[in-house]
Amino acid sequence: MHGVRISVAFVLTFALTSYFQVPESTWILITLVVVIGPISYVGNVFPRAWQRAMGTMIGALSGVIAIFLGQWSILAMYAWCGIVMFFSAYFALGKRPYVGLLVGITLALTIGACIDDIEVALWRGLDVTIGCLLAVLFCIVYPQRAFIHWRMRLGTTLERFAKIYHVSTSLNLLEQPSIERDQQTLMKEMVTLRSLIAPSANESKLSARLLEAIQVQLRNMLYSLELLNTSYWSDRQTHSNMLCSETLTDCHNIIERELEELATLVTIGTLDTELSGEKIAIARERLKNSLPKIDGEEVIISGYLWLNLRLMEDLVILKRLLVDSLHPPQT
Repeated sequence: MHGVRISVAFVLTFALTSYFQVPESTWILITLVVVIGPISYVGNVFPRAWQRAMGTMIGALSGVIAIFLGQWSILAMYAWCGIVMFFSAYFALGKRPYVGLLVGITLALTIGACIDDIEVALWRGLDVTIGCLLAVLFCIVYPQRAFIHWRMRLGTTLERFAKIYHVSTSLNLLEQPSIERDQQTLMKEMVTLRSLIAPSANESKLSARLLEAIQVQLRNMLYSLELLNTSYWSDRQTHSNMLCSETLTDCHNIIERELEELATLVTIGTLDTELSGEKIAIARERLKNSLPKIDGEEVIISGYLWLNLRLMEDLVILKRLLVDSLHPPQT
């Protein structure tokens, strides 16, 4: 869809600018591709278009001033360009680096190609603004929502969490399973999810801190899975004893089920059951009382039980955060 949108937008814009013979129309096409080429979400395009328009207009205005100064004194023009480029570089390291960068680029394009022609400089600034408006226009036609994409990928990530946990606690394995490749896949997914936070917050009007908190819980759960897999298989005799614990087996099933239900919640917006919270609370209490009933290395068993308790606590927090993100409280 993203490729079709850019293709149609480019061809239609090219045809219209050629038909009306818009001066310096190349910059309309360049701006169109730059604004919507790398990103396709509504939550990203609006800020990017605004920043590009602002940076371009400031840069074009600076270029016009430089041309005026150049007609009076070349040294004054050089001094002005040096001042503008200083602030361009300075603000390129700030909160809106795209604006600062575009000020410098537009200044260079304006005075580099048309040092004696102010009209060309003005047309370039106007064309970039037109390109930004067209980019926004084409983006809102069958728009792609970052928040929906975030929910879909988060649901897939939680399902993968459930599969890794199932493999790590399986009763049918004789040797410790390797989950390194799955962990790397999860890390890549979490990087993608993080890149969707800003546009998702813009589209859904949710607090970015809420989505960041969900990201933190996912990271904590990933570390817990690694430690659980290592602890569960660290001692063969202790592992065999833990396999025989019905309480621990029930705990494994509840955690796996909860991960699957959270994946359903974030994808569809509903839970399969409303009693999952109660089940986790009961499982936590039973797990706390099961330590004396399992023979083996006490340190290993205590660590493994604590990790499962911690994972269940993270699931409770994650569920609350997901509910808040899908059904924010009315103010």
